[in-house]
Amino acid sequence: MTANRVPTKVAESAANVSVITRSQIEKGNYQSLGQLLRQTNGVEVASYGYSGAQNFVRLNGDDRVVIMIDGRRMNIEKGAGSGRAGYDLNNFPTLSNIERIEIVKGAASALYGSDAVGGVINIITRAGGEDLTTLDFSAGSWGARNYELTQQGKEKDWRWFLSAGRQKQDHFSYQEFQNGYTKDMPNSNYQKDNFTFRLDKEIDADRSLTLNVEHSADNSGQPGMPPGFQSSYGNPQHFPTDRKTNLTNNWAMTYNFNTQLENSGYLRIYENYYTSTFHSLSSGGSYSNKTQGIDWQNAWRLDENNLLVAGVEWRDATVDNPGTYVNRSVNNKALYLEDRMVLSEKWTFTPGIRYDRHNMFGNKTTPRASVNYKIDNTTNTYVSWGKVFNAPNADDLFTPASSWGGISFGGNPNLKPETGDTITIGINKKVDEKTQLTVSYFQSQLKDAIRWDDGANNYVASNIDKQRKEGGEIELRTVLSSRWSVSGAYSYLKVENKLGVNSTYILDPYSKPNGYRIAADYSDGKLDFNLTGRGASGRSLTAYTSSGYWVWDTAINYKLDKNTRAYFNVNNITNEDYEINGSLASSGGPGGFPMPSRNYRVGVKYSF
Repeated sequence: MTANRVPTKVAESAANVSVITRSQIEKGNYQSLGQLLRQTNGVEVASYGYSGAQNFVRLNGDDRVVIMIDGRRMNIEKGAGSGRAGYDLNNFPTLSNIERIEIVKGAASALYGSDAVGGVINIITRAGGEDLTTLDFSAGSWGARNYELTQQGKEKDWRWFLSAGRQKQDHFSYQEFQNGYTKDMPNSNYQKDNFTFRLDKEIDADRSLTLNVEHSADNSGQPGMPPGFQSSYGNPQHFPTDRKTNLTNNWAMTYNFNTQLENSGYLRIYENYYTSTFHSLSSGGSYSNKTQGIDWQNAWRLDENNLLVAGVEWRDATVDNPGTYVNRSVNNKALYLEDRMVLSEKWTFTPGIRYDRHNMFGNKTTPRASVNYKIDNTTNTYVSWGKVFNAPNADDLFTPASSWGGISFGGNPNLKPETGDTITIGINKKVDEKTQLTVSYFQSQLKDAIRWDDGANNYVASNIDKQRKEGGEIELRTVLSSRWSVSGAYSYLKVENKLGVNSTYILDPYSKPNGYRIAADYSDGKLDFNLTGRGASGRSLTAYTSSGYWVWDTAINYKLDKNTRAYFNVNNITNEDYEINGSLASSGGPGGFPMPSRNYRVGVKYSF
């Protein structure tokens, strides 16, 4: 389990953990990583609505999240308008190569580094199995066409899994909150091509090699806000000609050893490359990030009650933003150590410590500790605590000062690292053989939190004095019969900023206090049906057009024969007008980032 870096049962991980399985991905027919993650309680995916818009994830209300593929870090040194993690979920190539996704909310910085304030998302890819080729074609609203090919197989000591695909969409439509009319968004067409390849070679019973390759390229219109929106300075916020192209090329080679043991280890080298080019009639620009790294981890069973895990990381990111800054390098070296100690049949204590050496901010040690108590065979409770150290990224530091139409932009070379701590308390209860209840509560406190948007048209990186968050989640899942299951969840979040030493805490206007999720699933072996409702309430009307919303989606799968499956999805069934990203009046006002109106997709998947 990702929470402990070694295989661990969810009930013993002493963390708020969610797992998305391959079966859930298949039955949901999701088209993007953001759309998939949004279905998980307590996971927020920030989006500007249109397909080519950037998507960033928040855990426990925090976008300082580590994103990993098979344990390899994907975060980049980008901050302006990109979320603190700097990883756009649109850059993930395809969902067809995912085996499962492990989500850990809360303190994890001692294990995974300075970014893991909100938590960690680890995407586990699929290894090849029996020879199988799958063709997937779907079409739907707004000229959407999606094509996907996967091929997997094995031969003696070799296994492979390959995927390739294309997604296209002519535009998207939204609901005008002023009158309820459905409108097409100009300049919102989108195309994405993707390719992934995983190759596994078994050396012997205890050793193997894994090669991962990922490629993604997209071209999209960048309309910004709908026509008619403008900032308080009178600057138009709709861009009818702006476009953006993104390119992602990643590879990793991993040597796995002791693979038959619980204390397995690995040595990995990798390179992640990302470039983004913005095109407009008046200006343009490009950004590239090349991250090279080496990871080593091993584990030792000291005795029957102690499992020690240790690792070393080296990561170097070269960032090039022509016309802004060129070939800036951010380097970090780290050591980490964790001991999973079974104190008794009921108590488990896991202390950990991480040492980082940053080329610009020196040395920092961040401890972490968790305690898990097994009340009985159906119930466990835990407490997890960790210190935070998050260094500014390249955009934060090096973006030169500029202005446009009265709006100020720029990085700040005098920024301080973000520091603080987080704590999570939770309980998992198996009510009966069919019902599971999970409850958690968290608090986080940051000093010198980095923020770009001050709410007054100044987009300059700065350290606010303090930022604090608190919240909680409750989720109930139950199986009603052999065919029906239902779940319901509620999450609470409060975000406050203190903008100066002598000021008081102010509620963040973009905060979303209450989140809801309801889901019903039916499966009889031939027909799968899912209905999901997502909602929010208590939002500020200074940033959103309404204090809350409810959105309903459905997915239907029908097995035509043993090789063929047809599927049908309808999203936003009730044609709700809503936003996930808020906007203040100074930046265009509420309603500037409408989410898609009702849309459908129908497809068929054939395997041979």
